[in-house]
Amino acid sequence: MSDTDQEWVERLEAIQAQLGELYSNIEELRGIVREAGRKNDAQAFNEPLERLARYGRLFSDIHVSWTAAD
Repeated sequence: MSDTDQEWVERLEAIQAQLGELYSNIEELRGIVREAGRKNDAQAFNEPLERLARYGRLFSDIHVSWTAAD
């Protein structure tokens, strides 16, 4: 793997970590809001969480393709 490719992989890994952290924070907030009895507000977090999960899977697939042995 070239230095440039390695840099891309490292940047992608950093993005994946940030997405994971963001997902966890939003999920935690959704739980807090739900526990406070604001079910409708808690449900509003579902769509962003689903999108973040899709992005996570997409970046994971890219990561695998970049690091797979040719």
